[in-house]
Amino acid sequence: MKTRFLMSLLLAFFVSCSSDDSTPTGTNTNQNGEEDSSSSKNEDSSKSGDSEGKSGSKESAMKGTLNFPSNKSTSAVDKMYNNWIDRYYVTFNEEIKPEDYDYLNENKLEWLKVSGRIKFDTPSQTVSEGIGYGMLLTVFQEDQKRFDALMNYYLAWRVSVKSESYFMNWKIDGFQSVKGQGSATDADIDIVAALLVAYEKWGDKKYKQYALENASSIYRDEVWSSTKLMIPGDGGLFGTGNVYNISYFSLAALRLLAEYDDNKDHKWKDVLEASIEYMQKVQKAGNGLWPDWSDADGKPTDAGNGATTTRDGAYKYFGLEGVRIPFRLVWDYLWFGDDRVKSMIKTAAEFIYKQVDGNIDKVKSSYIYQGTDTETHGVGGIGFKSAFCSLLMIDSKYASNLSACNTIVLEKSLPNDTKYFQPSLQMLYAMLMNGKIARYK
Repeated sequence: MKTRFLMSLLLAFFVSCSSDDSTPTGTNTNQNGEEDSSSSKNEDSSKSGDSEGKSGSKESAMKGTLNFPSNKSTSAVDKMYNNWIDRYYVTFNEEIKPEDYDYLNENKLEWLKVSGRIKFDTPSQTVSEGIGYGMLLTVFQEDQKRFDALMNYYLAWRVSVKSESYFMNWKIDGFQSVKGQGSATDADIDIVAALLVAYEKWGDKKYKQYALENASSIYRDEVWSSTKLMIPGDGGLFGTGNVYNISYFSLAALRLLAEYDDNKDHKWKDVLEASIEYMQKVQKAGNGLWPDWSDADGKPTDAGNGATTTRDGAYKYFGLEGVRIPFRLVWDYLWFGDDRVKSMIKTAAEFIYKQVDGNIDKVKSSYIYQGTDTETHGVGGIGFKSAFCSLLMIDSKYASNLSACNTIVLEKSLPNDTKYFQPSLQMLYAMLMNGKIARYK
């Protein structure tokens, strides 16, 4: 009897300690031992930060000095986050019934059953960009359950594990099939960054493993060898090395990769330096911002992918692409304190402050990159207001303006339509300005 008892204890110990990194994450058990792979949308996500391994128990590793608004409110961000989740996040179990499993890809079903996705403008679809945003938001919110669900969705829809193309296909029909093949670099690098932040927060090695697998594909297929800059996707229209989108340059992600990727063939520091030099060069040649698309020489160019068809010459403007650049810069400076990045933020802040006379409500939907603008532009949406608001964190002289526009960012309700892009940027910028995007080691 005693021998069987000891053997059972040993068996239980080994079972509990063993793990398989290839097993989908997110299937939990409740107190009765029943499987629970879904999450209530109304669950208070702000409580997720109280879990074991909370980053607050570690020391701050942030090196940049920014001025946060006097009305900084993490509770307001928590409320906004829950609203964003209610609107755009959906789990497999909420959308797919067991009787429909036979219609799904059998090889992906194991991942999909414990996954969640972010609804695109067409709610039945998801784009990799949205998964990248969702993974960043959930990891900064310390919402591990939803983070894992989004990660599982990414893992299910990778281009080809067999060919080591670990990035995600850029558009998916719900949980069912690939709608748009090939990768989008902005999503790929955001997913990598989110996974490495998750590794730092929660310590699970699988996050680092998946991040570095994805990064290997990025370096092989999305870093142009001669410029050391990231092209917008894995070939296709972008396979010439002469089309770039600066809003895809996540400097913080590149620094994390330089820190964690031990593959000596991956020169992430070179990619980082090339990216900063390119951004500096392009900004200095213009009015203070950057064009949505540019060529290898840093001059505005038509991407040729339909992204600049809203009007002739739209690529010559800072618009719906460039609106993400402030997030890339302010996040990077907050964590790593690079004076070159600080200088770019200051230049952009000075430009926009003069344009709106300190009132963020006057922000336009686009700004000419070079020369004088002769066109009339509408008022910028919440994504633009949030972006330009974040730039004001760089100097205390903008303190009153920063607090005023933070109120606008925090109080703006989600739109009635289904478009997810600007509300997602609003969410990211709100986290940045209100102290949610922190690094602890």
